[in-house]
Amino acid sequence: MVVVVILVVALTVMLVGGLLSQRELEQQAEVQVESIAALVSYELDDKLSMRLNIVSHVAENLTMTERVFRDRTGLLLARQTELLHLFDGLFILDAEGLLQAEAPRFGLPKGLDLSTREYFDRISTLMTPIISEPYASSYDGKPAVMIGAPVFNHDQRFIGMIGGVMLLEGEHILKKFGNIRFAETGYIRIATRSGTTLVNGRTGQFMVPLRSENPILIQAMDGFEGTAKTDDGDGDVIIMSVRQLDQAPWFVTAVWPAEEAFAPIGRMVSIREKRFMAGCAWRRLTGKMVCGLT
Repeated sequence: MVVVVILVVALTVMLVGGLLSQRELEQQAEVQVESIAALVSYELDDKLSMRLNIVSHVAENLTMTERVFRDRTGLLLARQTELLHLFDGLFILDAEGLLQAEAPRFGLPKGLDLSTREYFDRISTLMTPIISEPYASSYDGKPAVMIGAPVFNHDQRFIGMIGGVMLLEGEHILKKFGNIRFAETGYIRIATRSGTTLVNGRTGQFMVPLRSENPILIQAMDGFEGTAKTDDGDGDVIIMSVRQLDQAPWFVTAVWPAEEAFAPIGRMVSIREKRFMAGCAWRRLTGKMVCGLT
């Protein structure tokens, strides 16, 4: 009976020690994922802020009469081509939302009516610089985001807008963040609070509906920030950390599949089990009845 009690106690000590170590390792994994989400969100916010400030500054320097603005849009935009290292394209629209100039030339017709675009509606209504919702661009429907600002005359009357386009599949910002990998299987997802995935680092998809069956993502759309274990929708457990952006109604998720994140736990438990069983075998061989005590 004493042998049984001691064996149970030994097993309990081993299991408790394993659980403590497991929780410590889980916390370490969560901290790592949280740190990556924070770094990516900070960097993305910084890059968006820089582009928004630059476009706003350019728009402020375009103050002139509406007639001059319309007549000189091509020249005005030609002077801003250095911004193409930040954007995939630059545009000037007049107060009616008609395209007046583009750079580089994509072959869009002058006068193309873009007044129904979400970004033009917001800029002409709010009269403030904005980062748009993702939309299917006029470049063969490629998904894009517009960073734009209103242009005013000397009486502060709205006469048009200037904007820079970032194609989600282009080399500016979003694709770069989508290509980030950590460990072997960790990846980044950037999505909007309105429910659109801008880029999914695991699948390589752009501008697709957010998987709303995940409770963490649903909370993220309402402003949630935090880290938790959850299901990826395919039956696999993941650690997900969410950080909201300041510059746009977007959020970043860093995702690390638990199979890799908790791999050290499996190795630790396996080692403990092997040591325990080896100890039992040795004590049987030496005639000792109590196993598990080292």
